[in-house]
This record gives sequence, structure tokens and C-alpha cells, in this order.
Amino acid sequence: MKKFNRKILITGGAGYIGQNLISFFLKDRYNIYVIDNLSTSQPINHNIKKYINFYKIDLTKEEKVKVFFKKRNFDLIIHLAALSGVQQFNKNVLKNFNNNVLATKNLIRFGFEKKYTKLIFASSAAIYGNVSRDKVDENTQCNPVNYYGLSKYVCENIIQNQLDNKKIHYAILRYFNVVGTIVEFKIEKKVHSLLDIISNSIKRNKYKVNINGNKLNTKDGTPERDFIHIYDLCRIHRKINFYLNRNRKIIVNCGTGIRYSVLEIIREFEKSTNRKFKIYYKKKQPNEIQTICSNINLLKKLLKINIEKNTINDLVNDYL
Repeated sequence: MKKFNRKILITGGAGYIGQNLISFFLKDRYNIYVIDNLSTSQPINHNIKKYINFYKIDLTKEEKVKVFFKKRNFDLIIHLAALSGVQQFNKNVLKNFNNNVLATKNLIRFGFEKKYTKLIFASSAAIYGNVSRDKVDENTQCNPVNYYGLSKYVCENIIQNQLDNKKIHYAILRYFNVVGTIVEFKIEKKVHSLLDIISNSIKRNKYKVNINGNKLNTKDGTPERDFIHIYDLCRIHRKINFYLNRNRKIIVNCGTGIRYSVLEIIREFEKSTNRKFKIYYKKKQPNEIQTICSNINLLKKLLKINIEKNTINDLVNDYL
């Protein structure tokens, strides 16, 4: 595969989102470098491993980060590295919070000595917290209700304060619930989203699923989410990369503008498999967001992008 001389660094690139982004940017013939400590990631897919430069580095280790960047410059850094997911995060809140923040501090301190380096930061809709049923836009007040969301909010502020001073071009992407797979890349999913849990139940011929809450302030009492397909998320990153060539900064929601409830997702699986699920209703998890949906007007206006996979059928088909 012939490559151009443009270099991209993806931190946390061995994860589900990272490997799909690697595959996407390889098609654009970038030289891709990956940093990952492999603490929660899967082995990098053999189809793409031979085309990248991989470094096992913990971004919380200041000296190692400093040495890595001393001899290397990049056109674009995509910062994914973080422990994500509220339930995983809550297993060791203080450690995970500090690690997410420290990794970002070290990256910002040592990774942007050259002013032409651009940054895309993977933030989260979790920074908004529990909101009304109105769609949230980028100006909605941030009020995270869990420490995972708070860690992303703190990192956003670090990036804005430090990179504004350095006049670095950057984008903060607030991911909503990322799901799906890009078939041609064959990246195995090892994440714990609702759709993965349901899919695993089908594979084991169990057809059982837990729902945290059935008396919430939502259309059917179960949690509601805005699910964005990984294919569309990768397309957004590509657009953002070009956008930053001419623009200093952007904060943008990465969702579809459509919300589906947990119960609606289960019913779609039942319809597709012609099997009924045994549903166990559990207590709502502490600090769990009840409902959230993105306003994507800015995404459409500035990036001129339309979400291609936004039906409930699009979401479920990847898991059958």
C-alpha cells in the first residue's frame, strides 16, 4: 500500500473506535502511528497491523510521552485514549478519573510543539448529564452526573485553555452511543454496549436481557439513547480533518438526532429473529442518564454531512 507523507497519531488506537478509524484513514493513504497501553483493548486486527506503526505506551507516564514526541511530529492527532463506559469507570473512580485527565495533560504538553499539528479529541455526550427531552446542542449547559462524564468535561477545558494559547487547530467531538461495524474492515467488537449484550445473548441462545429502569421519564419508561453508527462516526472524523485545515476550532455533537429506547431496540431484535426475549427489569443505576438525543444542526451546517445509517434496522442488522 503506497502512502503519502502525512502522519496521523491515534491514541487508544487498539480499541474498537480506534481500529475502525485506522482502517478508514489507511484508505486515504496516511502514515498511521498508534499509541495504546493495551489495558482494555483487543489485539490489533491482523489485516491492518502490518500497515501501522504501533507503540505500547501509557500516556500517564510523563517521561515516556516526552521521549516519544521528542523525535516525532504529526499532521493530526486523534486522542481516543481513555477508560470509557460508566460501569467500567465506576470500578475504580478516582484512579480512572485521574488517568483520563493526566493522559490528556501529558499529550497536550508534549504533542503540540509544532503549530501545524491538529487535534481531534473524543469527548462524550455524558458531559451533558440528565437533560430534558429537548435535543441537546453544543451550547447546552454541561452538567455531568457521573465521574466519567466529568473526566471528559475536565479534559475539554484543558484542551481549550492550553491549545487556544498555542493557537493550535482542534476539534472536540462529543460522541453519543457508538455502535455497529464496518463489514469490509472486519474489526471484531469487544465493547459492552446494549446491542453487543443482546447480540451475545442471541449467540448463546439465551434471549435474555436486563433493563435498568422501567419507570423513567421516557416514552416507554426505559432509558433512551442516540445511537451513531461507527461508519458515520469515521466519516465525521474525515470531514473534521479537512475542516481544521482552514478553521481554528470546533465543538460538535456526533449523533443522529434520533433517540431509541432500550425497549424499542429489544423489540426490533425480536422482530428480526422471530424470538421473544425474557426481560428482567432492574433498578436504575446510580448516575445513569435517563434520556439524551443530539441536535445535529451544526454537524450538517459546517461539515455538510448527512448521517447515512440512522434507522433502527441499520443499527440492529450489524448484530445479527
